[in-house]
Amino acid sequence: MGLFLGIFQSAALFFVFGCAHVSSPNKKIALPQIEGSSPIAKSSPDASDRLKQMIDQSRGNPVMSRYLATDLFLKANMSLLDEDFLTASVLFKYLNDLEPNHDFIQKKYAISLIKMGDLETATPVLENLYKNNLDEKMGLILAGLYASLDQEKKAREIYQQILKKNGKNEDACVFLGKSYAIEKNSKRAISLLQKCAESNPSSGMYDFYIGKIHVDDGHMDLAIKSFEKAHKKQPLFSQPVSALGAIYEEREQFEKAILTYKRYLNKKENDEPILSRIIQVLFVKERYDEVIPYAERLSDIEPENLNLKVKLGILYTDAEKFPEALSIFKELLSHAPQSDKILYYIGAIYQEINEYQDAINYFNQIPSSSPLYSDSSIQMANMLSSLASGAEKWREIFLSHVNKSIENLADLRVEFSVIKSGFFESVGKYKEALESMMVVQNEKGFGNQHKYYLANLFEKEKKYAESTELIMGILEQEPKNAHAWNFIGYAFLMRGQDMDKAYEYIHKAFKLSPNDGYIRDSLGWYYYKTGNTKKALKELEYAFKQVPDDVEILKHLAEIHKELKNFNKARSFLESALKLARYPSDKSEILISLDKLNSDRLPASQKID
Repeated sequence: MGLFLGIFQSAALFFVFGCAHVSSPNKKIALPQIEGSSPIAKSSPDASDRLKQMIDQSRGNPVMSRYLATDLFLKANMSLLDEDFLTASVLFKYLNDLEPNHDFIQKKYAISLIKMGDLETATPVLENLYKNNLDEKMGLILAGLYASLDQEKKAREIYQQILKKNGKNEDACVFLGKSYAIEKNSKRAISLLQKCAESNPSSGMYDFYIGKIHVDDGHMDLAIKSFEKAHKKQPLFSQPVSALGAIYEEREQFEKAILTYKRYLNKKENDEPILSRIIQVLFVKERYDEVIPYAERLSDIEPENLNLKVKLGILYTDAEKFPEALSIFKELLSHAPQSDKILYYIGAIYQEINEYQDAINYFNQIPSSSPLYSDSSIQMANMLSSLASGAEKWREIFLSHVNKSIENLADLRVEFSVIKSGFFESVGKYKEALESMMVVQNEKGFGNQHKYYLANLFEKEKKYAESTELIMGILEQEPKNAHAWNFIGYAFLMRGQDMDKAYEYIHKAFKLSPNDGYIRDSLGWYYYKTGNTKKALKELEYAFKQVPDDVEILKHLAEIHKELKNFNKARSFLESALKLARYPSDKSEILISLDKLNSDRLPASQKID
């Protein structure tokens, strides 16, 4: 029995006795023990000398040699498994000294050296191994070492030897072909790979690498043909599919790329690289409904891929699969409880499904240092405004939040003031609404839209001079501003002060922007107010086509149809307006109109005095 084969039997004794001495009929033999690996890992001269001394002492003692070899092998192999490659290489070196011609030990020694990055020392070990048995695997590793050490000629000699012995060795052919291609000898590389393909016609590997060479040379059409040939030979070989898809994506032939990936995944549904590619391209093309099943599949395969989970959560949100999205993001939050992005995603979803208190809870956890803090504060203000409009208990919370935000977020003072003003308007406190806007009218960022809103509040408080002055100020700067002409014309119309002026201003707006639904609504309402119901209906119907979800246009249409005794149509428009109304005051007004409509259409005998 050879010494190394005996190691495996000796190993059993090593674990059974676990001590430094073994009884013998004649005498006790002291067995050397290596206490841990750290002294070796540090390349201590004393440890190395001691180990060398023990090996020298054991050479004439088979029992001692066997136990020393057992100890060395077990510790060296454990070091290799623990990725302590320096210790492993030192221990295998001494083990190799004990049994210098044992292939298995030399392989382990070479592997530990390569893992450690000591290619120069590993090379002669592998050269000796390959010389002794011409093992193809050892030859490929040795050739790889030569290539890493820029000894291309030696590497090619090894590959050629392997191919001469076994023409079907894919690795040898591919690496030799790549070697030629690196030196820009594409013709020779392709010729070699084609010859190998003839020897092994069922393998698509050669065609794949021919395709890669064509890509490097810029011959994309030839590359596509080679990749297609490789895929046809090996339908479950993913690399040609990935390469084909990449070319189609580069050419922006996204449909071809998607179809290529889908066909492959129909055969091999859990291929991670191809799943990643189809998810990416479908995501970029915003084909969210299609991408979800693939993202779910890949997430099951890669449960630790948190970036993929984020993407899947976004996809669920976009597809309005809100419970699934919340489940994903809450799982992510357990991994990163301080993540402002995840807190924002969860808050936004709860806001989308009108679960405002939950949304506020998550938005409120976003720290002021986050770039998402400002937006989350705005979203909280909007939701608190909605809650405060319906319940007194929320009003103090809303006002506290919005006033604090106005004070601390200087760049958003106008935005928060608009929200505050909108709240007061919603509860019919127009004076407070007006004051909230007036305090920021000279702030940076106070634009025309804010001026229109402020002018509208002036109108509600019957401060007509201030309203007119504000809008005329816009027109002085922008005489062709159709919206400003429309605003002032409609204001005159609603005041009932000067109908000629009202028409003049609205008509100017109409000439500047004839297809604007809001302007056509103003024109129609002018006709209604001046008794031309037919013209009014025509203009308002046009306005409705342009802006079908505007509450005022719907209310105007309802009024005209009521005038024309088209009570069903009038009711339909009022009901639509009620669904779209934001403020309780608006809803109350519409409900009164509906009740009056019901009363007006009843026969005189059924009316209650």
